Amino acid sequence: MAIYALDDETKTKDLTGNNPPGTPSNVSPAPGPDGRPRGSTLFIGSSNSYIEFPNNGQLDTRRSMTILAWIYHNGRSGPIFNYDRRGFGVHLWMVGPRVLFVRFVRRSRGRTSSVATYSKKPRYRAWNYIGATYDYNTGVATLWLDSKPVARQSIGRFDLATNYPVRMGARIGDRRAFRGKISCLQVYSIALNQKQIRAARKRCFKKRK
Repeated sequence: MAIYALDDETKTKDLTGNNPPGTPSNVSPAPGPDGRPRGSTLFIGSSNSYIEFPNNGQLDTRRSMTILAWIYHNGRSGPIFNYDRRGFGVHLWMVGPRVLFVRFVRRSRGRTSSVATYSKKPRYRAWNYIGATYDYNTGVATLWLDSKPVARQSIGRFDLATNYPVRMGARIGDRRAFRGKISCLQVYSIALNQKQIRAARKRCFKKRK
């Protein structure tokens, strides 16, 4: 569906060519998880530091989905990938310095159970390879850390609220904003398994020049 390397070379372009580039605001290049000095995008943790991605239908997974990314979090809380600029469609957030959170929202906007990493947590001020999957066939939502499932919840079968533009870093009308670096955000319209998630880990990596 989409792969945003978020490095200084491709900036907010979708490497698959399926989606138009995102519109950045008050972000800058930063060192990436592959060691390149400009291999990620830095968000400063304010309401005007974000990337907005248009949704022409190619980001609308509707049923099953996977979101993967490399994150370096050094703030309190904020959105990694939030469908709907003002509201809450499907959203993947940090809701604490080391708490990764996802809610796969119904297309009708009906409330669903969330999934969060309260036991096995991402490292703070360090690179983490994180992911969230929803499998429509089983109704199971899963959070992944370093290619391993760390939290899982049966939430039922429904169509997803993925038919909105997406904000990364900040949401309109919300004081919470992501502070840190994000690289290689990937979106798929299926629930990838562990082997596939591991294989996608270095999808955007490049050798240092």
